[in-house]
Amino acid sequence: MDENKTRRYLKYAIGEIILVMIGILLALQVNNWNQERQLQKEEVKILKGLHQEFSENLVRFDDIYAKQESRWKSIETLMSIKPKEFSLDSLTTLTKGVGDQYTFDPFQGMYNSIINSGKIELISNDSLKKKISRFQDLLNDYKEEEINTMNFTANNFYPFIINNSAINFNFFYNKMKMNDDEKIKYKEELIKRIESDTYGNLLIYIYGYMREIFTEGPILKDEMISIINLLASEIEKHN
Repeated sequence: MDENKTRRYLKYAIGEIILVMIGILLALQVNNWNQERQLQKEEVKILKGLHQEFSENLVRFDDIYAKQESRWKSIETLMSIKPKEFSLDSLTTLTKGVGDQYTFDPFQGMYNSIINSGKIELISNDSLKKKISRFQDLLNDYKEEEINTMNFTANNFYPFIINNSAINFNFFYNKMKMNDDEKIKYKEELIKRIESDTYGNLLIYIYGYMREIFTEGPILKDEMISIINLLASEIEKHN
């Protein structure tokens, strides 16, 4: 009888242990499910934030890139025309266009946050993760060409304009209209400047620097579009 009781108690104890272990395993599994669900929520939040940021930056890029193209076109035009055959307004617009400087300065709050915090590891798509990680390198390559162009313009083109032009404040900022005699004189000064060897050389150098912008720009834009599309696809998977 004592032996039977011992066996029953032993079976009961083993049963209790098994139930406790099952309970612990279930609790761990539920905890893992909850953690995974939280991580997925955090991943979706990151994906949506990046999608919005990259989409806004693509619009900003297109705007700046179009202005860069307009500046490049102004240089091409000035290098191929006979300035005496153009109106004063056209020459003024073209010469101002040459000196206009633009830079692409994207929003990167979300991007920097996930990179610096290591939350990029929450992105489950490895291809997307790699593209996001290397995006900064492509951006730096593009911006380097913008900076090179800006520096050359600031260090060489602007000093030439300042030293070889009589800038009238009222005329320059359209606070006062020129009379006919002043327009004739101003056009003559513009033509003389445009036809000078130094001005032409400066335009050639600026044009050369800007050419690299139009090499790196399409690469950067294509990558932004690719990232945006992948982000949209991953967000859709979680919906």
